[in-house]
Amino acid sequence: GLMWLQHGGNLRHTSEQNDGVSRYGWLMHDGENFGVQEIRDEGLLLRTEFVKQPGGDHGGDWSWRVTAKMEGKGPAPLLSLFFYVATDGQGTLRPVLENGTRLAAVAGTAEELGDFTLTFLPPTGEGGEGPKYASYNFLAAGVPGLHRLTDLVRHSLRESSVFSPPGRPRRRFFGVSSTGGLPGEPPRGQLLLHQVT
Repeated sequence: GLMWLQHGGNLRHTSEQNDGVSRYGWLMHDGENFGVQEIRDEGLLLRTEFVKQPGGDHGGDWSWRVTAKMEGKGPAPLLSLFFYVATDGQGTLRPVLENGTRLAAVAGTAEELGDFTLTFLPPTGEGGEGPKYASYNFLAAGVPGLHRLTDLVRHSLRESSVFSPPGRPRRRFFGVSSTGGLPGEPPRGQLLLHQVT
């Protein structure tokens, strides 16, 4: 799944009619092999695209791309995208870290999928040129149920991370930090989350 946060705004996980997201919906979707959706949220345009390549014993391989653009003029706020994988009582997830901070992949096993790997590529700029500079945070936590994912991520956010793009001023932002879960709620499943700011 995907959550997002324009720093200074609210953590978003779902688009609901009453939460201030101005527009969202599928632009194209064939119900099986591909889809394109757009979400507009306070000057932010998020476009998600997926395509499925059939094959194997469990339906095939999926690719997913998320494009984030700010509309209008003025300085762009810091934006964090939170890509996550969660289990709800069955299956196992194992993080594959790069440099100890960037979740490069999730290796897992699930009853419905068998063994699987989900890979997170570094972000690129418009037109796909080179890796775009980004800060990364990583969260691994037990989750009492999928309905509590937003609360768990919100609970783990700390304003202790620093974004330091080359030649630009440093800026503080809310980054996830492992908290061990939600207090007083025993975990039923697992959450691995990759934050890209």
